[in-house]
Amino acid sequence: MTLLVMLLVLLTGAALQALLPGWTWLGGAQPPILLALVLFYAFAHSRGWMLFCALLAGLLQDALGQVPLGFSCFCFGLAGFAALRYRDDVEEGAWLAQMVFGGLAAAAVNLLLYILLRHADAVVVSSALALRKTIGSALLGALLTPLVFRVVISLERQLGERPASREEAG
Repeated sequence: MTLLVMLLVLLTGAALQALLPGWTWLGGAQPPILLALVLFYAFAHSRGWMLFCALLAGLLQDALGQVPLGFSCFCFGLAGFAALRYRDDVEEGAWLAQMVFGGLAAAAVNLLLYILLRHADAVVVSSALALRKTIGSALLGALLTPLVFRVVISLERQLGERPASREEAG
């Protein structure tokens, strides 16, 4: 059942990410919904599920954009491993920690993708625009990651994948 939930949220997240416009004043930054899902699986599930989510989310992101296949998989995997590293130090439901991780991961993934694409001569973008997009991605990541966590946790509870919270049980 975990696989079905993951596929559902990844396909929904990819559709939302593709349909929501890039924000021009944020350098054209797209909402990092797929990255937020990778972070969710890093915090809430095993390393294997996080890696599988990073692989699928990266392939979806690359297929929807103009990035060569595999670049986002690598970046999402690194972000997921960073989140795994600190997951025992952070409470799963702490929205402030989710905001910090979401913002930092979005900035890091965006910057790393820019470096990889620039090195591969796959993109020609000014450093100023790349910086503006990185800052925009960080802001969107910080705002959207807690929301994505809440939605997926709620979905998992409704489908019986996770126990009800204390407020719902009592």
